Amino acid sequence: MSKPKSEAVATRPTDVPPALAVLAARAAKTPTARCLAPASRPRLPRGAGAASAPRAPAAPATSRAPAAPSAGSPAEAFSRAKANSPAAAPSTAKAGGVLKRIVRDLRGRARVVAIVSGKGGVGKTNIAVNVAVALAAAGQRVLLVDADLGLANVDLVLGQRPRGDLGHVLAGKMALGDIVQKGPAGIRWIPGASHMPALSRIGERRREALLECLTALETQHDYVLIDAPAGIGQGVLHLAQQADELVLVTTPEPTAMMDAYTLLKAAAAPGRDALGRVRLAVNMVSHRRQADEVHHRIAQTAARFLGLDVGLLGYVFCDGHVGRAVQKQQPLLLAYPHSQAAWCLKRLGGALAEARETPLAAGFAFFRRLANLFATG
Repeated sequence: MSKPKSEAVATRPTDVPPALAVLAARAAKTPTARCLAPASRPRLPRGAGAASAPRAPAAPATSRAPAAPSAGSPAEAFSRAKANSPAAAPSTAKAGGVLKRIVRDLRGRARVVAIVSGKGGVGKTNIAVNVAVALAAAGQRVLLVDADLGLANVDLVLGQRPRGDLGHVLAGKMALGDIVQKGPAGIRWIPGASHMPALSRIGERRREALLECLTALETQHDYVLIDAPAGIGQGVLHLAQQADELVLVTTPEPTAMMDAYTLLKAAAAPGRDALGRVRLAVNMVSHRRQADEVHHRIAQTAARFLGLDVGLLGYVFCDGHVGRAVQKQQPLLLAYPHSQAAWCLKRLGGALAEARETPLAAGFAFFRRLANLFATG
């Protein structure tokens, strides 16, 4: 005679269905499962509040609902204890903030190109503005930053009067979004400032807010072109080291060539971060062979004494239309698009665009890395 169902239930202390018991037995044979499994303890039936509570007869198999997770399982008890720990909330929030920043900074960001020169008067700003226009005309999203503080003149070449500059932002008088200008051909640009407080002196909250906005701008553009100051100041060297690519502007004049090499020597000095890709833009040449000669002399010297590979981005012919475009306060590509110099500048933009698929110098946001250098001196 078969036993009543109530007796059958009583003979199985853990009340585990046969199918689950088979799966549990198989899992227990694996070393990983045994290491990850909690300490063996009979699982209480659903609804059992205490060990002494009487068990209700099992419901028929056809009407049994899926078993809910046990409220007293060791895993859930561990989770509740961890969540209720006093140090859990702050550490979790801090870790979450760091992870959020890493994910944000590692998003697809713009390629940062620092346009530098060893001395003034070689046409660096003119090249920066017109290359930005050339890239934008080719469908790229371009942000041009006038970092030539004290002698900022991107606004003059563009023929636009800015509402404010970075100095107003750092002083707390304007937001960064208020000074970002819309330029010709769809470029966007940030005006420089004649006087700017050091990032280490503006306060952590304002500094962090500025970096958040600058980092967001990086993710919204394909290229960020930095019109850096002329010379070998500390700010120029920081820009050169943190950029993905360095475009060194020079002319065939011996003084300009010597200053260009001096800038490379200072940026590649021992103890400094390695430079990204370095390429030369030779301005005001009379023919292509002259540009090749300038590049050969600088590249050969840099390879021999600095261990740097300096490529040739391109050249720009000496053209009277350049001066006339500056007088009209218009980019050359818009004022005289069919001039010889305009053709050269379009080729410079095309050469930069061809390098779009090469790896970036660093994954993290450019402006945040740069600000860390300025903040630490």
